[in-house]
Formats: sequence, structure tokens, C-alpha cells
Amino acid sequence: MGPSSNHARKVRLEANHPIEDDLHFTNEWEHDVYRVLKEKQAALPDDETIGIMPLCRMRVLGSTREPDFLITYKGRAGVIEVDGPHHEGPKRASDDHSRTRLLLNAGVQWVDRLDVRDTKNRAEVEKFVNNFLSRLGRR
Repeated sequence: MGPSSNHARKVRLEANHPIEDDLHFTNEWEHDVYRVLKEKQAALPDDETIGIMPLCRMRVLGSTREPDFLITYKGRAGVIEVDGPHHEGPKRASDDHSRTRLLLNAGVQWVDRLDVRDTKNRAEVEKFVNNFLSRLGRR
């Protein structure tokens, strides 16, 4: 038995999921967001870098959660959720709000959702990431 890891445990069991830098992603949408985050990371000064943790598991009150991305920046932690078409309907929206509240109560300073249906090109993903980091950095 090899070393144990929580990282992307569910995704690792699925065939043909994207992998880059030995990090696993649920789908191409998440992989695209990662690429934009990685470019932003490379453009920042060394003393102002971001940490990018896709699909890390975390225990919060009453459950274990797996945010799409946990981002650290300027001493703060934020979560990016990449929502696909499966996030439709009032029940799903209610569940998303409950998860967001749990993360905020656990010390995550900012949670934002990128709806892939509203993202038509890379420039929109870049704008989302820039806005996310700006809000996280000033909280």
C-alpha cells in the first residue's frame, strides 16, 4: 500500500480526468481555471504568490467537503467553486448556499462561484480570477 493522500480521491478513480503538475481535476472547466490561476501565480512577485489547491478535502461541521479550489493569498484563504450545468434548480442552489456558509464559518474568507454557462471565453475566466484575488486580498 502506497502513501495515503486525500487529494482528489474520488477523481483519481475516474478514467480520463485531467491532470497537470501532478494535480487532478474533475473536468476540463476546472483544468482551464487552474491554468489561469497558474499564469496569475507566475506573474506575481515571489513575496506575493498564491497557493492553489484543487480538490483538497476538508472537514467542516458535520461533513467533509471537497472545494474545487482552495486558494491562499496574502495570509487569507478563499474557495473557488466551478459550477457546471448540474448546478441548476432550487434544491441545488440551497445546497450550494449551505456549503458556502459552512466554509465561511470554518474560516474561509471568501467563496465565489464561476458558472461555466456564463463563461464564453478565456478572458472571462481571467477576469473572474482577477476579481476573486482582488476581493480575497483586501478582506
